Parts: sequence; structure tokens; C-alpha cells
Amino acid sequence: MMKLLRISALMTAALMVFVMIGCGGDDTSDKDTTAPTLTSTNPATGGEIAANGTVSMVFSEKMGSVTVAGATGTVNLGDGKNVVWTPTGNISGASVTLTINGKDVAGNALAAATVTLTVTVADTTAPDITAASCVPANGAAGVDPATVTAIKIVFSETMGEVKLDAFDPTDAKVDSKFDGDKTLDISFLGGYKLSNEMTITATVSGKDKAGNALKTTTYTFTTMKKEEQ
Repeated sequence: MMKLLRISALMTAALMVFVMIGCGGDDTSDKDTTAPTLTSTNPATGGEIAANGTVSMVFSEKMGSVTVAGATGTVNLGDGKNVVWTPTGNISGASVTLTINGKDVAGNALAAATVTLTVTVADTTAPDITAASCVPANGAAGVDPATVTAIKIVFSETMGEVKLDAFDPTDAKVDSKFDGDKTLDISFLGGYKLSNEMTITATVSGKDKAGNALKTTTYTFTTMKKEEQ
């Protein structure tokens, strides 16, 4: 009798395992089957690119691989959604058509997309901070601290990459966001507020879309004295 009970228990356990495996194999509800799309490129098709310029691509989801045909170059996947193509040497010819292919991290293929651009002369000019366009202006003095809730650093041309390397005063917690074009936005966190007689300095680094490094890397302004209020 005990032997029959043991056999019955083993058969029941085996059946449960079989059912669990079968159910697990049929569960595809979490599988990604959506094909990724190319949301935008910078420059956009029909635009211009310097012979040594780059193409920034934004995808609808994280990509596992991206290839670009039409000119020799390299692809930097970045965070997977924001991808950059850089030519090897200068792009030849008066125009170029780039064909973009790839797959998302789940293996879904991207429908091939093309970008046609007019090629201009190579860009060898270093970008710079446009002092008067910044908010507050770069180098400004006597700024009312009550009017500064955020900072905008504006550059002279479209940038390929920008990074905030340091911020003073060091006790200020800040967040920085590059808009993908010409502006770096810096916001204060935790309700931090500027006060009188302060010098604010942001150290930045970056390159334009042709790879030229930023000329001026320090942005600064001072707030007004207490007696000026």
C-alpha cells in the first residue's frame, strides 16, 4: 500500500512539473514583438552636413545594434535610444544618402530608413559660449539672486555633446540637461536659492557635431551686493 502511495505521489509531482513547463512555454505576454522606429535625425533629411560632421539619431526604443551604410563611419550606441554616427575622415561628394538599419534589444528589426544630406566644407571652427544669449549672461555682475531660478548656457552652434563638469557653489545641488542643439539647462534641486554677493561658476566641456572642442569652458556671473537691493 505504501509503495502504491509513493508511486502515485511521484506521478502527481511529475504531472505538475509538466503542466508548469507547458504553461511557461506558452506565456509570451511579456515578449517584445514591436519593431523599433527611427524617430528623428539631426541633421534631418534634406538638410546639410559638414564633410566631417556627425548624424545624431533618436529611436523609439533602446537599440541593440545600428548600422549605417552609404559612407564609411562608426556608430556610437550611447544609451541605445540616442545614437551617433561619425564619418571616418571627410564625407566625399556633394551629397550623401545614408541607409540606417538595426535591431532593438529584443531582436526586432528596424525598417530601413534613409537620410539624404547636402555635404558642405569641413567644419574646423571651435564652438564657444555665446555670452549675451545665456541667462544670466556669461560674465554678468550685480544679478538679482531672486530672479535666478535656473541657468541657461547657450553655445554658438549646434553641439554634438555637452557636459557639466563642475558647479560652484559646491553645496548647491543641480541637475543639467542638454537640449540636443545649442543650450545646456541647469536647474537647482532641493529648493536651493542663490543669495547676495555670490560668484556662480559652471565648468563645462563639449564638442560640436564636427568634433571641434569647446573654446570657452567656464561660465560665470555674480549676484548683487546687499546694499544694492
